[in-house]
Amino acid sequence: MRSVASVLIILLSLAAQAAQVRLHGTVTGYEDRRPLADVFVRVYRNGVVVATDHTGPGGHYSFVLENGAEHIIRFSLPGHVTKCYAVDTHGPAWEGDHRVVDVEVEMTLFPKVPELDLSFFDLPMGVARFTPMTGFLAWNDTYERAVRDEVDRLMAEVALVRRNTAALAVRGADATSAVPY
Repeated sequence: MRSVASVLIILLSLAAQAAQVRLHGTVTGYEDRRPLADVFVRVYRNGVVVATDHTGPGGHYSFVLENGAEHIIRFSLPGHVTKCYAVDTHGPAWEGDHRVVDVEVEMTLFPKVPELDLSFFDLPMGVARFTPMTGFLAWNDTYERAVRDEVDRLMAEVALVRRNTAALAVRGADATSAVPY
């Protein structure tokens, strides 16, 4: 009797499946867009970690998201600023639709700058909504515009600090290479 009930539950769950989204892509360096290996990628569903992985030498990641939830995909690498994006998979679905929709998302990471408060990057850099019924994923342009100005301002600060640090390093090297007579 127990095995009949188990089979029935499995069949009902298969029949209730709908289109799902598979997020995949490459994690690259901000400056050179080269793939980053060993990036720790975590998927949170409704605030709970449900999957983790590390990128390989090619910087690739891939996860299928469960429908009916809010997801955060978070990317961490020692010495780099952690970044994330969000995907909401709530919505109506066609029963028995077993499609998996592939969506490619590149994430770029850049080295930490100890002189700057970059905690803004803890917020999602993008927010998307996946509709299981249609299989479409749409990015929230309003959210993107809201964060774009602050991202641009912070990246300008990062560039300024790096230029100043490089200039100081060059001046320091010139001072140590001079031979006093």
